[in-house]
Amino acid sequence: MFYGKVLVAWVLLLGQCFALWRYKTNANKYAIFNTRTTIHLEYNGIGFREWEGPAVCSIENKTAIKTIMTCSSQGIHRIRPIVANQDPELEERFLFVERSSDCFLWYLQSEYYVSYPSQLCVICKFDGHIINTFIQVIDKNVEQPKAKHRSLKHIRIWIYDPENSSPLELSQTAAIPSMNSKTLSMQFISMGQEPVFQSTINHVQYFPRTSEQEGVWEILIPHISQNLFMTIKGNSVAFQDCFIADYTFLLSYAKLVLIDNPDWEPLGTDDPEHIHYDWPPCFPATIAAVSFWETLFTTDSFNTSQRVRAPKGYMPRGDYHLVDKVTIVEEGLIFLIKGKIYLRKDDFFSELDQSFGIPKDILGIGTRTWCWPDYKAREGLELTQMVLWTKSEIYVLYSHLKFDVLAKAQDLLNLMHLKPSMEDSMTIKYVTYTSDPTGIAILIAIYYGRENDTLYLLSYNEDSYRWDLEDFEMSVPHNREVSALFMFSALPNFVIWDDYSVYYSYRNHSKIGFLETHNGSHNLSDIAKGSTIHQLFIDYNGNALIKMYNNIMLYFKIEIIDVEVLHQWTKEEDQCLFIINPSGDLFLMTLNHGVAKLSEYPLMLELYSSTFKDNIQCPYMLFESSIYFNNVYMDKRTELTFWCQVVYPENLGLFSIVEVYGPKILKEKRSTSYEIALGICTKNLTVTLYQDVKYENVENYYKLQEDNTGHMMIQLRPSQFSKTCPLSNQAVHVFVGCFPQRHIIVKGYEYDDCERKNISYVIDRKFLRGNPTEDKRVLYDALKNGCPMKINMRSSFHPTILLYDADVFVEEVTTNFIMWEIYGRKDFTYNLTMEESGCVNEAQTWDAMLDKNRHLPLEEVWGPQNYKDCFTYSVGKPGDLSQPYEILNMSNKNFVVFNNPHLGIYVFEIKILDPNYSFCDLRALFAVETFGETPKTDTVVVALFLGILIFVFFAFLVGSYFQYLKIFRSFIYEPNLGAKRAY
Repeated sequence: MFYGKVLVAWVLLLGQCFALWRYKTNANKYAIFNTRTTIHLEYNGIGFREWEGPAVCSIENKTAIKTIMTCSSQGIHRIRPIVANQDPELEERFLFVERSSDCFLWYLQSEYYVSYPSQLCVICKFDGHIINTFIQVIDKNVEQPKAKHRSLKHIRIWIYDPENSSPLELSQTAAIPSMNSKTLSMQFISMGQEPVFQSTINHVQYFPRTSEQEGVWEILIPHISQNLFMTIKGNSVAFQDCFIADYTFLLSYAKLVLIDNPDWEPLGTDDPEHIHYDWPPCFPATIAAVSFWETLFTTDSFNTSQRVRAPKGYMPRGDYHLVDKVTIVEEGLIFLIKGKIYLRKDDFFSELDQSFGIPKDILGIGTRTWCWPDYKAREGLELTQMVLWTKSEIYVLYSHLKFDVLAKAQDLLNLMHLKPSMEDSMTIKYVTYTSDPTGIAILIAIYYGRENDTLYLLSYNEDSYRWDLEDFEMSVPHNREVSALFMFSALPNFVIWDDYSVYYSYRNHSKIGFLETHNGSHNLSDIAKGSTIHQLFIDYNGNALIKMYNNIMLYFKIEIIDVEVLHQWTKEEDQCLFIINPSGDLFLMTLNHGVAKLSEYPLMLELYSSTFKDNIQCPYMLFESSIYFNNVYMDKRTELTFWCQVVYPENLGLFSIVEVYGPKILKEKRSTSYEIALGICTKNLTVTLYQDVKYENVENYYKLQEDNTGHMMIQLRPSQFSKTCPLSNQAVHVFVGCFPQRHIIVKGYEYDDCERKNISYVIDRKFLRGNPTEDKRVLYDALKNGCPMKINMRSSFHPTILLYDADVFVEEVTTNFIMWEIYGRKDFTYNLTMEESGCVNEAQTWDAMLDKNRHLPLEEVWGPQNYKDCFTYSVGKPGDLSQPYEILNMSNKNFVVFNNPHLGIYVFEIKILDPNYSFCDLRALFAVETFGETPKTDTVVVALFLGILIFVFFAFLVGSYFQYLKIFRSFIYEPNLGAKRAY
């Protein structure tokens, strides 16, 4: 029965006759489409007669189905095939050919290494300043600890001309440059070409070096999240008036490796039209696709792939072709089959049942949509990998296959202010991740007994654990399946779709409705020959594609409310998906009979051609800003300043819009400037976000910090835009608070590579606080805390504090800080008194703070939460200003003094004291070992002591002499008395 249905479907598909034509270039991703480009034309269908083009374009063989064309003049050129018995208007395209100065491209060849610190330098810069130097080498003969390994990508690049290169270079399979490319690269090297690899996320730059092989540059780039999107940029060097086009690529690879099991059963869908797919947003080249024939898995966007199967006899035979959904998580591939989920990893396939805390009858599963590679979760927070839901429960998946309940029916009804009796009428319709790295959105349907369900939207924040009932409500036919996808934006912008229509919600639910066709219909099947929606794809630039099952494609854009029908690019019977390749380009992947084939898709060229007759023009010529990052962390004292610029023809009245979404914890300053010349207007907007909160001398320091920290989203966009505009909005997440990897270290202190392991020593009790009765034995872990610094016992010591964000140096700390010996030593002091430091009132000291906070541990008694300075008459009391001043900073001349007649080891902890410096609790541990000669004893003291000792000795001898003399005489002169006395 099942296979008969499939056979009938295929007969119907094969009986259709459809004609289409496409074009391509030698350059990858249509990166160069100008008067120098060779355009390959290809017609696929019947009744073809010849190609028709403008006079400025030369067609090699007009009557050939496959031919080439070149256009000598820039402009929009009408191209069409003349076909018998067919409306030629349906086949025409308007191709925009420009006179670009970019003629050459970068060829990239790469492979991954894992290395350990040694000899090869890779230098990176940020805003022109060297911020870090990675010392790396590849040595497969030396085994190193895994903890010190760093994943690197070894990249080799050269320059090639797509019009004069080898077939291997055009197919991106070349191992070495062709002779033409080698000559071209050497020519650019001689003219001073110095390419740079730049991170699109944080603009960190890496500089390659020329290779031993002529005409090649090579570099090792650390594989970190900030380097996910990279761009190769050359400097302004031209050869024959031609430059090298910038090249953007994805620096990503898959951590997941599966083992082939060809003897196992194929996993597939129950219908040839259905294709389920998933890819991790931060590794978009890793894809799992489930078709009717097979499940394919790839780590390089289907340049290569492998089949994913399940053991024979593990499930009932019919279940192998009932895959409803597939997702990719760290642990492997997860399949949803008949309400159950199964895990496939390595050569392992197993059901995840109730022993994992998972219920039966699962309706759906989903993973994250967008990658925020620079996002750092707060300490202790683990973000979820996947959501799954039943009719009345929502579960989340953490790492190591840990499942947890997010919400149940009664919880959701309470959040929506509905009665518990509504549980039978409630259905969790769909759950998805939002554009916020910590956001989860839940669509809930309530059936009130009519023809439609009412959809409500709940949002959950994984960081704040906060639930919100959104200002959203819509009706859908009862029991109709829907899906949802949030766009890459600051404000909540999302779409909800079923088989026929797409509902949009823009600008935080202030602009809502259904996407419309040109005739105002909400049913998109009307312009797709009755086909239904198969895939909705949205990229990071806000471009959105709706692919119908018959491969008719509709285009819309963020904040656009109607769709545009694009030219037919592939056959109706092909089973296709939109994917992103490792270079970040849009591709169509065709899955026929379990075999994947890729074809580039020139989205913007197709869009310009499809909208040409409608005369849709972009109202601005340029919209750009200085924001190039997607996450910003603002600490105390930090200001965020950025500018945006819009350039447009005179009299259109455009301007830039900056929208802030989130808590009102930042103040804002704006300045604008305006220029007009030759009918072109330029408007610049500069925005500064800052805090002016003062945190010293407040009653509740921690509460004030909490009230002024939070997560905000900022979106920039022009006031007007259209479908044909380039990127029309830019989003940035602003986190006001402590950067999770912000920390301090002591300059010059060796935290790593300490040869000593454990150091054992004893502290005399007289050198300890609190007058203990016993000495303290200490076992210091040098491998963990670093080797003690060697300091002469007679010298003064002033630590220099450095602030870091992860491995990136930020600044040298100049503010106040305190230090204490963690084991309670007190045998050190400071060289300045309070009076010498400029205090007008008695300053805080460790003894005073310990006495005031007896219930707290040593490390908590004094800090930014209770710091009061001594330089104002309004705080404190005069007191004794001759006491040592126990606060240090970079500008004062206060030092720690070890002027003691003994050697010792001191383990200090440093804490930033200034309450206005950072939201972070900045501390650092380090050790000091004093050395030097023990002070010699004073000779006068020694002589005096010896004299007293000798005097006492002789006095004792003299006293003993007279005492024995007395006894002796008593024996001579009074024997009886002496005997009695002796007795």
